[in-house]
Amino acid sequence: MTSRDISLIAKRKVRNATFDLKRLLKISWRRVVRFLISLLQVYLCFLLIETGNVTLFKGVLPVSFISGAFFLNFSFIFLFIAIIYLIVGSDYLCGIVSTTVSSLIAIVNHYVVLLHGMPLSFQELQNFGTALNVIRGMTITPDATFFKIMGLFFFGLFLSMGLYVLNVGNSSKWGDTLWKRLIYAIVAFGVFDMVILSPASKKPESILAWSWREVYPTYGFALCSLESFQNLHNVVERPDGYEVADIPTLNISTWYTDERPDIIMILNETFYDFNVVTQLETDTEFLPYISNMEDLKKGYAVVPNFGGGTNATEYELLTGNSNRLINNFAPFNVIDMNDSLSIVSVLNELGYETTAMHSESGSNYSRYRGYKELGFDNVYFGEEFRDLDYYADRVYATDKSLYDNMIKKYESSVAQQAQGEYVPQFMYLLTIQNHGGWDQNPAGEDIIHSVKEYGAATSVLNEYLSCMQTSDKAFYDLIQYYKNVDRPVVICMLGDHCPSFAYDVIDSDMDSDIEEYNLRRTPFLMWSNIETPADSWIDSIGTVSTNYIVPELLKELELPRPAYYQYMTQIAPKYPVLGSGMKYMDADGTVHLYDEAPIDVTGYFYMEYNNIGDRQGNVPDLFRVPR
Repeated sequence: MTSRDISLIAKRKVRNATFDLKRLLKISWRRVVRFLISLLQVYLCFLLIETGNVTLFKGVLPVSFISGAFFLNFSFIFLFIAIIYLIVGSDYLCGIVSTTVSSLIAIVNHYVVLLHGMPLSFQELQNFGTALNVIRGMTITPDATFFKIMGLFFFGLFLSMGLYVLNVGNSSKWGDTLWKRLIYAIVAFGVFDMVILSPASKKPESILAWSWREVYPTYGFALCSLESFQNLHNVVERPDGYEVADIPTLNISTWYTDERPDIIMILNETFYDFNVVTQLETDTEFLPYISNMEDLKKGYAVVPNFGGGTNATEYELLTGNSNRLINNFAPFNVIDMNDSLSIVSVLNELGYETTAMHSESGSNYSRYRGYKELGFDNVYFGEEFRDLDYYADRVYATDKSLYDNMIKKYESSVAQQAQGEYVPQFMYLLTIQNHGGWDQNPAGEDIIHSVKEYGAATSVLNEYLSCMQTSDKAFYDLIQYYKNVDRPVVICMLGDHCPSFAYDVIDSDMDSDIEEYNLRRTPFLMWSNIETPADSWIDSIGTVSTNYIVPELLKELELPRPAYYQYMTQIAPKYPVLGSGMKYMDADGTVHLYDEAPIDVTGYFYMEYNNIGDRQGNVPDLFRVPR
């Protein structure tokens, strides 16, 4: 081979190398663009979901691009999309599917937030039937957020079409790229494991220790959903430092009265006093009867949530337990309450006939099962109510018609008692009249109007306050009925939570800690036709958390009560607000973190955990009615 031949071969190889380099650059360009589009679609899915979660309470996108939580959410969504890609086998089909799923999540969450104040969680999925039942009370119309979601959706489809164009000429079958998709999925899981699951992760050990509602604006929907799923089988959280030996000991009172008054307990749907968050000015007083009833004792109850969460308030009210240990679950869905301590179990022991009533479906929040497990003798739901009335076009039965149904059941129970027999009655009623949305009636049906302007919230406020005035009159009529009953009677009523638009009305200069409590502070009313001491708790209710109401009521009526409830009434004067939340409030109105709590505060949660979470170490004497 001559030097000329060698030279020709070398030139040919250089030309071939140049061709290969051009082809490689062309392929790399396509791959780079596809990779960038794929990353952009991951971010688009994140943006879609968080756009649907814009909360009434925060008013901004929950998770910012620069926050550490963004990268945690991004890695989770990256894994989710890699799994879709592994299944569908095509990057442009993967883009269409992931964009569609994210858009559907965003739209559902947007309207759930409007209705309920927070997006859907895995716990709320167990209440899907509840959501379907209450969504009929909303006027669902496309709004600015809906159109923003749709704009992002179509942009996602545009990106997917770009991937399709880049794929033209690629005739590979589903199985041909399986190895590559597996590698992508493994890489995505590796990133997910390193960023979220590893000990070095920036994810806090527990981000839902208090409330889904309060943490998702900080940590994002994807991350909160992951922990929500992980907590499905971790219902009751063990308090730090809990040991059975550290449960407080106390002197048990054994003196009780033989009197057994009838007890009526009403949890009134979205019954709230806006005067605690703003200087409300209306053309007509919205609670004229309650405001002027001199024999009505008034205070406030601090409920577990604001804007929603009726079942959480029910649970605290009926049992005396705090929701703080159950990770914001809907209690009736996840807790076995058979043979558990509650006002129902106590009064059953004392010979009461116990009745629960709610005009909606018993499937909502698994109430049918929950009420039965609590031990109610009689349970009545929607189909068993008669002659229900409605306020104009609103779809929820009025308080007045529910009270009339309750009175008929009360009269029937009393009438069935044999001559000379006295069976005391406990009746628990959950109302529905004031449930959102508050845009069901035409404006002409509003009987109260706010003088002050609150922007878009003004019209819903007017309908809401009009509902409140009808509740006010209905409660007055109920009291008038029982004033004519020749039996000892005690009536308690409180609101379950504030309406979801309360944050749009609240004064902007309110301290954040006080703001939270005021949003969770609902009216608590008591009336009785029996004599009470001058220094009784009824005469100085003040503000208490919901879980204190039953223990304090049993103490006030001098009825037998277990050691757990007696302990609560002993610490109540020092710590009147001791329920759900990251903080508690002392008698001076000072707010403290639970991390700083003294032993008598942690003692309450030790007792609660022993009651509902520690099967092996349970101390039954703490929760029995003494004889």
